[in-house]
Amino acid sequence: MEIRHFITFKKVIQFGSFTQAAEHLGYTQSTVTSHIQALEEHLGAPLFDRMGRKVRLTDIGKKLLHYTQEILDTYGKIESIVNDGDEIRGELRIAAPESLTVYRLEPILREYRNKFPHVSIILSNATCGDNKRAILNGSADIAFLMMPTFQDSDLIVHSLLDEPIVLVGSHDNPLNVLDQSYENQKLNECLITNEKECSYRTMFEEYLRERGILLSNTMELWSIEAIKRCVMSGLGIACLPLITVNNEIKDGRLKVIPCKGDLKQISAQVVYHKNKWISPALSKFIDITLKHTRDWSREEIIC
Repeated sequence: MEIRHFITFKKVIQFGSFTQAAEHLGYTQSTVTSHIQALEEHLGAPLFDRMGRKVRLTDIGKKLLHYTQEILDTYGKIESIVNDGDEIRGELRIAAPESLTVYRLEPILREYRNKFPHVSIILSNATCGDNKRAILNGSADIAFLMMPTFQDSDLIVHSLLDEPIVLVGSHDNPLNVLDQSYENQKLNECLITNEKECSYRTMFEEYLRERGILLSNTMELWSIEAIKRCVMSGLGIACLPLITVNNEIKDGRLKVIPCKGDLKQISAQVVYHKNKWISPALSKFIDITLKHTRDWSREEIIC
């Protein structure tokens, strides 16, 4: 077994396929296959179940993943020995939801890139549930989440800022307030929303369910920008973080629809695994993140 075999193993897990791992690593697919086969032959058991183009870890593969992370962390420590002074090198894998990536992370990433240009950054966008799982399975070094505050025995969690969630509609939408008069009624509105594991979608659906409020239908889209455009055109309502709709509210293109009883609080958080080696690259990113988030401010909409 060689270090490159373990690196390939982690990339297959990260991308979910041999083909995408090969593209990222600059290998042919046959090379990726040979690396995985070398590990499997040494262990005497398969690491993946092949299901068409997708692969899933076997029980042996899940056990190997833990040791693979330890091996690669140690390898990273060895590589860091030869770093010249403050010239930090390496790879940083960041997982974040679209909302924080677009509306919060740009200054953090800009400062980090300016200070540490030799660090390769891989930023992936997914639901907060997926981002949390990426930390637990080792496919990300650090993750940003937007969800109710939580504690996890396996994670280091830094709460950054409460992020208000608002229900919005177009300026001429007839719905002006969602109050007790709608309880146990069907709301004649389409909820325009993103994927099912999105934390604020889940939170709003729970709000409706607790009050027996039914929606006429739901439209699921792929991005916040697409959701906003559909809402502004009058196709329905959306429940989104205030930071993502602040400009449209100020310009009068969207309006806040107050929800009586209030929506649950959601916070921006940054997390990493408690057992993960904090490489110089990761340590500096955490420092810069916490510095910037101390200055984050929010503009509240008073209705």
